[in-house]
Amino acid sequence: LSAVTQLARCGRHFGSAEAQGLVAKVEAKSASGRPIRKDSPLYAEMLEEVDRLRAENDKILAKVDELNVSRTKLVSESSELIAAIHQGGQDPSHMAETLEKIEDLDQNQGELRSSQIQNYLSIGALKRQMVTVQKNEEVMQLSKDIYEQIGRGEAVPEDGPLAASLDNAANRLSEEFDSFSKSIAAAKKELENVVGRVRSVELSLRARRGKADHEAETLRFNLISGLYEARRKNAQLTRYRIQQALNVKLIAVLERAREAFRFHSRIQALIDSGDKAQMEVEVASLLREINATQKHATELEASKEIHSKEIQDVTVKLREFEDKVTPETGKLREKLIAALREEEFCMKRLEVLRQVQVQDIKFLASLRQAMA
Repeated sequence: LSAVTQLARCGRHFGSAEAQGLVAKVEAKSASGRPIRKDSPLYAEMLEEVDRLRAENDKILAKVDELNVSRTKLVSESSELIAAIHQGGQDPSHMAETLEKIEDLDQNQGELRSSQIQNYLSIGALKRQMVTVQKNEEVMQLSKDIYEQIGRGEAVPEDGPLAASLDNAANRLSEEFDSFSKSIAAAKKELENVVGRVRSVELSLRARRGKADHEAETLRFNLISGLYEARRKNAQLTRYRIQQALNVKLIAVLERAREAFRFHSRIQALIDSGDKAQMEVEVASLLREINATQKHATELEASKEIHSKEIQDVTVKLREFEDKVTPETGKLREKLIAALREEEFCMKRLEVLRQVQVQDIKFLASLRQAMA
């Protein structure tokens, strides 16, 4: 028994701070706009960590099996001891020792299962980041190919292979988005059912407040189980929403690339036609678009400053509750994260507007050169 218990305690170092660090690195890269490729060292580290965590879980499963063998023997022994106690022929202290051994095994198994859960969560987080890298790489490569072709002054035919690849990628991402929407609707219904059960158990438990009998204990464990299930459903919904947000971002990249090569073809056709009057109309249109983009950029810069100030103010307020965890601190942290996200969105939108400005200015220069 002691040898098996020692095996269980070896699992206490399990868990993956490494996985959390890798996830944080990918999220930081994504926030910065710097691309991550499947052949990058960071992606290789994620693959390696997933394999390591799976191997650790295999060890945990083997250790749990060993513990269960010993536990089964002890449970059988306890049943025999209880029968003997009823007959008055067994020392109760021996029964207490057996139950303590079972409790020790259960505590060790609890630690192992906790490590196993953490490993599964880490594996899931890493796999989601790997999918993010894969999607990003495909979309960014398509976008890069299109802008490079435009930069060389070459048209991108609507019926050509590059446009077809863009269509396929955009359609696939849109279909995934729709699939996640269906999953979200189903998960919401499941969550509503869970919340309903939790409320029912909570009401039943209130009627037994102050009691610690078998029925009250069963209700308390059912309540805890329901609360954890609701937590899992909420986490599932969050994961679906994150994937949807990623798909929308990538679809936007593809649609901007599509608009760019179509506009390039239109400008090139206008230049080839030599119609200076129509060129002047297009120049005026581009100038209006450049002014509108600049106005929008100015508004976003102002919004960014507001969110930046809010981040500082909320951080100062949170420092006043340094050693406390209350509903108020929870609301403040939510407000802080919201401000950080909104600042990030402003910066991302400004990045897109700068790209649009550069593109419009290049088209404007081409038209003016042709008119000259």
